[in-house]
Amino acid sequence: MTGTETNRAGLGIGIALAVVLLLGVISFASGKPAEPAAGAHAMSDASKARSEAARRIPGDPLALGDPAAPVVLVEFADYKCPYCAVFAERVAPPLIDQYVKTGKVRVEWRDFSFLGPDSTLAAVAARAAGRQGKFWDFHDALFAQHSEGTVVWSHATLIGLAEQLGLDKARFQRDLADPALSAQVDSDKAEGVRLGVNSTPTVLINGKLMSGSLSVAEYQRAIETLLAHAGTNR
Repeated sequence: MTGTETNRAGLGIGIALAVVLLLGVISFASGKPAEPAAGAHAMSDASKARSEAARRIPGDPLALGDPAAPVVLVEFADYKCPYCAVFAERVAPPLIDQYVKTGKVRVEWRDFSFLGPDSTLAAVAARAAGRQGKFWDFHDALFAQHSEGTVVWSHATLIGLAEQLGLDKARFQRDLADPALSAQVDSDKAEGVRLGVNSTPTVLINGKLMSGSLSVAEYQRAIETLLAHAGTNR
């Protein structure tokens, strides 16, 4: 390569580098690198929304425990979700015994039905049972079906379950067809999406999001930390 050719090559490389640097400056000025910050802002908004989420009113059948409890555990779940069944049968009972029955924690249910039409139907049925004071009994009975291999529900099977629990069959059937209950199920799911819920079970403990198959001990640690901050005697 001659000296002239070398100089031209060097000049070409220099121009190319300048163009790359210029494009980088333009990209930075355009705000494209700010996308992660926008995502972080959205996460901050979701976290704020979770901490300010509405609580169920006293007497709501979908809640357990003292409305004035210093810690509120909100569960978003689907009755067809096997991990939700594990939570209902193995995780929730010791937490209820230890914290709900002693007035330290209030548990609130939220429907996050996404595993099919019968999942939503089961959620409506549980609320219909709640109108007769049997929400949690129906809730437990639905999750108990997982161990029996029955996780597909029809009107007939849900009505049969209601009869087993001693509910008024005619009233239950009327409530099962009530569009107001379907609207409540849909509203719970919409709230979950707004708060960043994307899987089940997802639990909010005073707004702190905990999702996946977690142990009793992990929930206990989170609750104990909040109780300590609240100055609650153990």
